[in-house]
Amino acid sequence: MTLFVLRMRTVRTLAWLSILLYQFAAASIAHAWDATSHRLSTYVAWEGLSLETREALHEMLEQHPRYQEDFLDQMPAAVMLATEEEQVRWLLGQASIWPDMARGFQGDDLIRYNRPDWHWIDGAWVRGGGIQGNVYVGVDPLPTIEAPFAAANMDERDATNIMLALDYNIEQLSHPLSSAAQRAVALCWVLHLVGDIHQPLHSGALVSTELFATGDRGGNGIDTRGGSLHAIWDEALRSQPFDDTLLRMIATVRQTDLNTVSPNTSSWLQESRKLMHEFVYPDEIKAAVLRSESRSTSLPSFTLDDDYTGRMHAIAEDRVTLAGMRLGQVLQRAMGN
Repeated sequence: MTLFVLRMRTVRTLAWLSILLYQFAAASIAHAWDATSHRLSTYVAWEGLSLETREALHEMLEQHPRYQEDFLDQMPAAVMLATEEEQVRWLLGQASIWPDMARGFQGDDLIRYNRPDWHWIDGAWVRGGGIQGNVYVGVDPLPTIEAPFAAANMDERDATNIMLALDYNIEQLSHPLSSAAQRAVALCWVLHLVGDIHQPLHSGALVSTELFATGDRGGNGIDTRGGSLHAIWDEALRSQPFDDTLLRMIATVRQTDLNTVSPNTSSWLQESRKLMHEFVYPDEIKAAVLRSESRSTSLPSFTLDDDYTGRMHAIAEDRVTLAGMRLGQVLQRAMGN
């Protein structure tokens, strides 16, 4: 074996190690699922995409108005040393976290690209039947907001929550009148929002009489030893080895009949809401809210036990895997494959 080959293998090994380290470094951006989970769902989707679709998505992303500064300039040196296929996969992963990056933009770009209302939904909002996303503690349920299905050619101003934003951006991907830049931005939002809708705490909130009369902002008002309840769920997969988690997810996809994977976005929302009601807010938190309100005291910080965190990690892995499968289907359809 020549010295040149040995050096090249060493470079490629170091490149892969640096890529994996980058996945964890990128996870410091924590809104909705963190960067780790968004990249995982995108990489799961990538596995099922045809070569034609991968190339088309790459060409689409290259037309992004901030492609140079937010994509090429952010690419780690290790990824630059990797294959073109690995670079394109990384770029699509970057696109999946771009809507969270937009929160930090300044001036006109903040106004142009940041859409804070697109990441979540009012728990009282229901479309096509199903349960509300709000968990009511000691208070009567709010009136259900009966929402129609989105009309074709909807305006961006009509996209006031994650469900409508998904409708809007999926349409933008394949609409004949969309500009190249609009498609590129819409691609980022589709990659991101398909992930977000699978995070239970983006589907509603805990509502009570006094402490959370307008909702706890999807668990952001509940403090735990490791951060807010929302943040704990966002970061559920951060501590797991990225590559091992991805391999498990891909193995799950290969054992799944994709014909059984629902393409209905309303059913995705209902799945998240079911988890909200059945698991996310344990009885301990509900009882503490009632106790604090009756005594007019502040809500204590909670310690989530090992049983809770273990099941949370399992649920998060399942949800991100499902998001990846469904994302792949959305992209294949949008690209006409």
